[in-house]
Amino acid sequence: MYQPNRRLLLIFSICVAWAISSWAPVFKYLTPARAAGAMFIGLVLIVLGMNRLDRLNRQQRQIGRGWFPLLFLGLAAAFAVLYPISLKHTVNIGSDREDALRVELNAVQHHQYPYDTRTFLHNPPTPLPGAMLLAAPFFMLGHIAWQNFLWFALFFLFSVHFFRYCATALFFLAVFLLFAPGNLSDFTSGGDYLTNFFYIAIAVTLFTRSLHRSFYACIPAALFLGVTLSSRIIYIVVLVPLLALTLQRISRLRASVLFGIIILAAAAVTLPILAPHPITHLLQQLDQNAAKLRYLPSAMHPRLTLPLLAVAVACVALFARMDLPRLLLTFSAASFVMLAPFVATLVVQDPRLRYVAFYLSVCSLSFSLWALSRFERLSQQDEVGPAMKTPMS
Repeated sequence: MYQPNRRLLLIFSICVAWAISSWAPVFKYLTPARAAGAMFIGLVLIVLGMNRLDRLNRQQRQIGRGWFPLLFLGLAAAFAVLYPISLKHTVNIGSDREDALRVELNAVQHHQYPYDTRTFLHNPPTPLPGAMLLAAPFFMLGHIAWQNFLWFALFFLFSVHFFRYCATALFFLAVFLLFAPGNLSDFTSGGDYLTNFFYIAIAVTLFTRSLHRSFYACIPAALFLGVTLSSRIIYIVVLVPLLALTLQRISRLRASVLFGIIILAAAAVTLPILAPHPITHLLQQLDQNAAKLRYLPSAMHPRLTLPLLAVAVACVALFARMDLPRLLLTFSAASFVMLAPFVATLVVQDPRLRYVAFYLSVCSLSFSLWALSRFERLSQQDEVGPAMKTPMS
């Protein structure tokens, strides 16, 4: 009897997640009235799309995988049109996320400390050494933005295998990549913020699926996860629900060894870049984000309390039965606790900073993966339910 209510709640939550990822650029480029109209139309289409998705998932005949290359071609076409424009900065001042990686890698190439550099917007670069390492091959090719094609393609494969139905995966990718203006803008401007989330999600999935194999098969997955964790400091919090899941599947001894490998891999990538004073330089690099907390009361000590609160939220996973969707839900809640306070205060205090709402995209993406997996499970239960009743009728 609660199935319809759950379905409505999940539809509403997906609408909220899309709105979080989309409202800032919509209101930036359109008048308030047109922006409100565009958001309303987008939300209506999501509701209609999820109702259609529910009916489609109950059918035995499913969509073909040929839709995914078509969607990827749509993203590639958008990149081909918008990326050159973003380099010219004719529409707006532009994003400096790609430039942050470029100046960092250029400094490393010349044996200089990367975090003393500045982007073309005079911002200090924030990507950690893991992001630099993964972007290095594309830096050598001359275009760091090309890494987005690789990780977007791999994330397509991740989504196909994460969801039970191809239709759910296609709906998720279309809504949150192609038709979410903030996320599309990051892709077409060569930004790495979404890319960081993509390879974290892929690395966590590879690690969890390796747990039922031999110990030596887990080592490459643990090493890759350690490298990806050294991309942005926010992803450290994912280790808490991942530890909870790992302890539920393997012994404590094996889990401790694997997590030791993860931490050693992250340290091996990070600390040499920060030498000869790695701890001091790491703290200095993390302090670059302190300006984003300027509107929060200093008495709250947000630089300390927000990460601790996020870890406390993540620790809930230690008392729950974990799987990959619940791990993503836990990370979404923990990261939201860490990011939402400074995002909200910046937007309220200075509407010109509404672009910082994009930081919440990782929260909405990870939450939507969980929500849509639950949504298709409800469809599956409705499909199985009548089949179980038929022999008794």
